[in-house]
Amino acid sequence: MSKLSRMESGQRGLQADDVSALLGLYRVPAKRREELLSLVRNASMPNWWRVQNGRLPAMWDEMVRFEREAYAISNYETMLIPGLLQTVEYATAIVQGTDPDLNFAEVDTLVTARLGRQTVLNRPSAPHFTALIEQSILERPAGGPGVMFRQLRHLVSAASQPNITVLVLPTEAVHPGLSGPFVVYDFGNLPSLVYLENRGSSAFLEESEHVASTKEALRRLHEVALSAEDSVGMMNSIADRLS
Repeated sequence: MSKLSRMESGQRGLQADDVSALLGLYRVPAKRREELLSLVRNASMPNWWRVQNGRLPAMWDEMVRFEREAYAISNYETMLIPGLLQTVEYATAIVQGTDPDLNFAEVDTLVTARLGRQTVLNRPSAPHFTALIEQSILERPAGGPGVMFRQLRHLVSAASQPNITVLVLPTEAVHPGLSGPFVVYDFGNLPSLVYLENRGSSAFLEESEHVASTKEALRRLHEVALSAEDSVGMMNSIADRLS
C-alpha cells in the first residue's frame, strides 16, 4: 500500500512534509498552502483544543476527553458530516458558513480543533466510530461541488477502516432521530453518556432514562439505515454525479 493510500485510509497520520508535497502537486496557491499547513502543524500540538478556545463550543474539553476514553462512539447527524470525518475544506466551509463574521484566525482555531479531534480514530486503541448520516447531508454541496466530492471520497475511504462504520439514512425513512442529532459514548463497564447540541446550547446526559431512550432511538436508526455496503454505494453514486 502506498504512503498516499495509508494517509487516505487513516493508517498513517498527516505529516507537514507529506502535506506540503501534495499541495505542491495539486498546485494549491501559496497563501492557501500555508493556511492548510498551519492546520496540520497545530493539530499535532499537545492540548491543541485549548489554543485560543474562546470560540469553541461549550463542553469542548469534556467532548475530547470522552472521545479518548470511549470504546465505541455513535454519532447521528441531521445537517452536517460528523466532525470526526470532515475534511479540511468541508470543515472550513461549514465554519465560515455558520458564522460569516469570523476572521481567519477564528476560523483557523475552530477548524484546527475539529480536525485535531480526528486523531482519536487513528490510535492503536481507537474507539469504534459509527456515523449515521442523513442522505440529504450528502446531497447538499457544502463549499461547492468540488469540496463535497472530495468529502464524499473521504467518507468512502474512512468507511474502509475496521473501526469506522458509515451508514446512510435514506430520504424516505421516518425515524426517531428526526428530532435532532446526538452522540452516544460507550465505556464498557461504565455507564454510557449521551451528548446533545443545538445552536446555542449543549449538554451531556447521564440519567439512565435519557440514555436508554437515546439508545432505543439509535437501535431504530440502525434498522432503517442502508447497510454499510449500500451506504458506500450511495456515497460513490452521489460523488460521481458531482465529478
